[in-house]
Amino acid sequence: MSSDNATIQVETLSKSYQIYETPRDRLKQFFLPRIRRGLSMAPRHYFREFWALKEVSFSIAKGETVGIIGRNGAGKSTLLQIICGTLAPTTGTVRTTGRVAALLELGAGFNPEFSGRDNVYLNGMLLGMEKEEIDACYKKIVDFSGVHAFIDQPVKTYSSGMFARLAFSVAVHATPDLLIVDEALSVGDLAFQEKSITRMKEIRERGTSILFVSHSLPAVRNFCETAIWLDKGKVRAMGERLSICEEYQREIDDELQREMVRASPNVIESTSDNECHPLEKSIEIRSSNISGDVFEMGDDITFELDLGFHRAVPGYGVGLIFNDNLGNLVTVLNTLRDDIFLTEPKDKISVTIRDHRFTPGTYMVSIVISDLDAMFSYDRRDHCHVFRVENRYSSKGLPVASGFIRCEHEWSW
Repeated sequence: MSSDNATIQVETLSKSYQIYETPRDRLKQFFLPRIRRGLSMAPRHYFREFWALKEVSFSIAKGETVGIIGRNGAGKSTLLQIICGTLAPTTGTVRTTGRVAALLELGAGFNPEFSGRDNVYLNGMLLGMEKEEIDACYKKIVDFSGVHAFIDQPVKTYSSGMFARLAFSVAVHATPDLLIVDEALSVGDLAFQEKSITRMKEIRERGTSILFVSHSLPAVRNFCETAIWLDKGKVRAMGERLSICEEYQREIDDELQREMVRASPNVIESTSDNECHPLEKSIEIRSSNISGDVFEMGDDITFELDLGFHRAVPGYGVGLIFNDNLGNLVTVLNTLRDDIFLTEPKDKISVTIRDHRFTPGTYMVSIVISDLDAMFSYDRRDHCHVFRVENRYSSKGLPVASGFIRCEHEWSW
C-alpha cells in the first residue's frame, strides 16, 4: 500500500511494562542500579518485563474499515491508546494522517463536573474542531445522541449509555479522517448500536478510515473489510475478515472443548472399541450437502447434515446462518429458535426451505452445532455452501424481484 494512501501506518510497534512484585522492589530499582553503576558494577534489575505489544506492523488505507479481534489481554486497547497518542510506545512508530477521533474508555475526554453542553464543546475542541464548527453542528450532535432532556445536567449524573451516545455523537460529527472505536458502543442499547453502525457506514463512504475493536465476530464480519487477530501482543493473523474470523472462532471453540473435557472427564464415552482422543469434538459436522447451487425463485432448498457424536452431551441445537455476498446477515434457521431441543444423537438431519423467499443474488451458508443455550459451538463451518438465486423477468424485461425480500402478492381492482 502506498504511504500516500494510508491513514495509519504502524511499524514494528512494541510496548513493554515493568512489573514489580512489591513496592520495595520499585524503590530498589530507583536507587540500587545507580549505586552499582557508580561502583563500576553491572546493574541489576528488580522487575520483570511484560510485553503488551511486540513488533506489530500494519497500515490502513483511506476509507478502509479494519476490525481488531483477540482475547482479553491480547494488547488491543494498548495498541489503540498508542495510536491515539495517550500512551508512548517502547519501540516502533505510528504515523496518522488527518483528524483522529477516538472512543476508548467510557467518558475519556469529558469533565464529569461539566454539563453535557459544555462537554460537547470541550470534547469537540480536543478532537481539533473550531468553536464555529461545533456551533454549526451542535444541534445535530444533541439530536443524534438523544440526551436533549439532560444536556444541561452534569455528565456525572449520566448513565453509561448516555455517556457513550454523547461521546460517539461528538466523534462522528467531527468529520474525522480516522475513527477509533474500542467496544465503547457495547454499553448502548440495541437501537443506538444499530444507529451508530449506520452512521459509521455513512462516514466511511465519505472516506473516513475506521479502526474497530470488538469481541463480536458477527459485527466484524458484517462491518469490516479486513481483520487483525492479536494474540499475546503479536499479530497472529491479518487479512480478509471472513477467513480471519473463522480461524479465530475455530481456536476459541477448540479451547472451549478442551476445557469441557478437563472439567468433566467422566462424561466422555467411547463410540467404538477404541477410546476417543481427548481433543476430539463432542459433536462433529462430518459432511453437509445442499440440493443445488443455482435456484430459481420459489424453488425448494434442502440441506442435509451428517453428524458424528463422540461424547455424551445434555443436548444440542442445529443452526444455519445465511449471509449475502457482502457478508450481511440475511436470515437464521435454528432448531432452538423453533423450540426444538435435541437430546438424542441424530446422525442425519435435514431441513427444507419451501418456496424460498431469497431475492436474486449470491448467498453463503454457515452451519453451527451449539449447546442448548446457544452459548458455544460444538462444531462450526463458516460459509461451507454457496448458492445463487436467478431472477425472472417480465414481458417488458423488468426483473420480477429486487431488493431485500420477495413478497407473494395479488392485485385486485
